[in-house]
Amino acid sequence: MPTRKPSTLIIAVLSGAAAFAALSVAWTAGATASANRPPAQPTAVATVDLVAVLEGLSEKAVLEQRLEQSLADREQQLKTVVDQIKNAQADLETLRAGTPEYREKVRQVLELNAVAEARRNILQRIIAFEKGDMLRQIHTKISATVEKIADRDGYDIVLLDDSGFPLPPEAADRDIERAILTRTIVYRFQNVDITEQIINQMNAEFGG
Repeated sequence: MPTRKPSTLIIAVLSGAAAFAALSVAWTAGATASANRPPAQPTAVATVDLVAVLEGLSEKAVLEQRLEQSLADREQQLKTVVDQIKNAQADLETLRAGTPEYREKVRQVLELNAVAEARRNILQRIIAFEKGDMLRQIHTKISATVEKIADRDGYDIVLLDDSGFPLPPEAADRDIERAILTRTIVYRFQNVDITEQIINQMNAEFGG
């Protein structure tokens, strides 16, 4: 069996010792660097209750009034078709079944029902679209106002405050657990809330 030469054994031992020493120096240098790292600066945090903001904005109330008026005009158009259906159905009661006039009136009722259903579906889609567009515009302005206040007052982060949202009553355990785990804030001090500042600034800009 071949025997390792003494010089080779000494070189191997020295090489292992050198590697261990290098690792020790690297670890010590890293530990020293971490120990010498300056402490992190405190982060300035603010919170905002978006539900309260939306409820307190004058612009939102004005836009909702305009939307309601626009929808009222469209609903009047739908009501006109509904009235036509009622009149056509009343005419059917005066006609004798099986006559050409009766069949023509039935055709009119069917067509008017189809028109009314189509307008009703379109109206629902228009309502959803216009409400979504209104909320999108308002949210864009809220975000811009939050950024202005954060830059002015030196906030690094502005969080959505959901600490006041109640847990769903009489819900299953999974629903309660989901409501708990999806919360972003458990507690916040009153002084970090900028909800009123946002409302006041946006209302002032809208009124001006």
